[in-house]
Amino acid sequence: MNNPLNFTVNGTTEAEAKAIVSQLGWLSRTPERFRDIVLRKSQLMNFGTGETLYSAGDPAGGMYGLVSGGLSVSIETNDLFPVTVHLYVPGTWTGDVAAISGQPRLVGVTTTRATQILHLPLAAVNSILVEEPEAYRSFARLSHWHVSTALGAVSDLMIRDSAKRLIALLLRLSGCRRETVSGFGVIEIDLSQDDLAIMSNVGRTKANAILRELQAAGQIEISYRRIRVLAPDALRSRLSR
Repeated sequence: MNNPLNFTVNGTTEAEAKAIVSQLGWLSRTPERFRDIVLRKSQLMNFGTGETLYSAGDPAGGMYGLVSGGLSVSIETNDLFPVTVHLYVPGTWTGDVAAISGQPRLVGVTTTRATQILHLPLAAVNSILVEEPEAYRSFARLSHWHVSTALGAVSDLMIRDSAKRLIALLLRLSGCRRETVSGFGVIEIDLSQDDLAIMSNVGRTKANAILRELQAAGQIEISYRRIRVLAPDALRSRLSR
């Protein structure tokens, strides 16, 4: 593979997959020894579209690192109906809270397209914690990131301007809410315009008009159940106007 940061194409080797998650996201910011142990104990897995990694309420299990493709995160509402609340970008790991605490899963995670993932089994997580006492800090940093993302989502929903609220959502879903990560290139969001309207608490007609205006400005590209984020920096600048 010529470009190890090309996330829209599956078929990477295990070595290439581990190179991707070593350069992006949580694992890239951990100590080298810890990172090497996690990668050595992880296994590359392939999934099709719409496959469930785990559901809310499932017993504790291992962790998953997104290499290519897409993952959606859902929560159960009071009516026990799963609602999508977030998308993961390559380099993101999930499953840490249940793996470390031993408690049931709090959210559900499902693939949105053909996807490659590195799986760190629960037994491997437990062995790392025994072998490397300082590993708790590295795992805690991942949990801290997830909490920070969730709090940011709550904060963004309090933005009064509907256009800015929707733009903030687009940036969060593309992994560029605070900054544009080098190497991402064009980012694709696997959601429909109606999904985005619901997630940003904006009326469908208003949301569609906002999206069309952003597309006319060359900052996004709309297709069937998919939004391509072309200019995250330009989108972010709109939030400060």
